[in-house]
Amino acid sequence: ARAADRLAAAGITVVCLPQGGCAGAERRTTAPVRLLRSAGVRVTAGSGALRDTANPVGRGDPLEAAYLLASQAGLRAEQAYALVSTTARAALGLPDVRVEAGFPAELLAVRGERLSAVLSLAYSRIVIHGGRIVARTSAVREYCDSDGDAATGLGGLPRQGRPDPGAGPRN
Repeated sequence: ARAADRLAAAGITVVCLPQGGCAGAERRTTAPVRLLRSAGVRVTAGSGALRDTANPVGRGDPLEAAYLLASQAGLRAEQAYALVSTTARAALGLPDVRVEAGFPAELLAVRGERLSAVLSLAYSRIVIHGGRIVARTSAVREYCDSDGDAATGLGGLPRQGRPDPGAGPRN
């Protein structure tokens, strides 16, 4: 708590890496985000390196970092997302994003009804930088009948791309 107070008084920003500690760290822990924030320290979060000794399978995904903060550091989804978005931009000295005519389009569009669902299942997304789509990720999730289909032996799995034997010719 004293260290957090000193960091706040000095105006230090702490960047935590919820996917893993620093390279070579024996113990993997995340910064005490709630303690730091309650002391007035500006805390942001990131992904660290894509792949290093501390995080050999790192994906560099800020939504994953927000998910981990919400699930492990006890933050609400909105707080966790702010740490990887608006707070991270401020820490880098970047201007706030404004969705208005005349401002550059800097957007992340993710399929979902609520932010908590987006952090949990952020599979399909579009990244717009400088007004142009720079990345698109799409995923399909299919649910199948739990009874299965004894005739086909597919166990109820959807037959995406497989013709239905009783459907006749396809156009």
